[in-house]
Amino acid sequence: MQYYGPTDSFGFGQLSEVWRMRELLYSFFLRDLLIRYRQVVVGVLWVLLQPIMGMLIFMGLFSVLGTNAGSSNVAYAPIVLTGMLCWQLVSSSFRDATGSLVNYRHVVTKIYFPRLLLPLASLLCATFDFLIGSLLLIPVCWMTGTAVVWSTVWLAIPIAAWLILFCAGCIAWLSSLNAHYRDVGYALPFVMQLGMFLSPIVYDVERLRHVLNEKWLWLYEANPIATCVGLLRWAIMGTPLPSSIGMALAAAITALVFLSGLSWFQHADQQLADRI
Repeated sequence: MQYYGPTDSFGFGQLSEVWRMRELLYSFFLRDLLIRYRQVVVGVLWVLLQPIMGMLIFMGLFSVLGTNAGSSNVAYAPIVLTGMLCWQLVSSSFRDATGSLVNYRHVVTKIYFPRLLLPLASLLCATFDFLIGSLLLIPVCWMTGTAVVWSTVWLAIPIAAWLILFCAGCIAWLSSLNAHYRDVGYALPFVMQLGMFLSPIVYDVERLRHVLNEKWLWLYEANPIATCVGLLRWAIMGTPLPSSIGMALAAAITALVFLSGLSWFQHADQQLADRI
């Protein structure tokens, strides 16, 4: 089958195509959103219930175990809620975007359009859920007596954009690989379980500073998810910043994942209609 898409080897042309066809991206996003909440009685409230229930479960678990997994100067509830919101963004986008090309194979094999729109639509749905869930942070901070650092809270926007950019690079890899090798979809749930506990979702990074030496801590903070969660907690609640070296490594890995994801997606797209 002949390929009619862009021929740039680095995949940058896909971004301009996505921008030109942003109305189609919005249509895919709206369709995915409507399918997700069709025949759901509670509706969008599920977006709020999931992180709240996760927060309450881990609060109860660590209370029973008699362990404090939070920061020394910030209540545990906003700490774990911030982590759960970030993980909900990551896990939802990875899960839905990985199968997006396969789910739309009846369209992919018939007409040409920027296939990157499909995983990006899943990422937009996850971002929508993240933004709605973020409305819980201020009232939870207020109820737990945690002071919000208003001078830096606006930095949560670029930090969240950083996390979304990392997710975009990952889903470019995952969706195109899954279209060629279905093993990716089967392995993803197990990898996500490991990733949740290797990232500071239900605990604060400060607890690791007493356990890991400096070099191991840098390696841990090289995980962009860990650094973004730590930065969000710092911007909103004033917890300690991740190390500068850890942030630099995380930024470099984010750029590498995003650029290589674009390049690989462009390469895989050329044989997608034949292989899917």
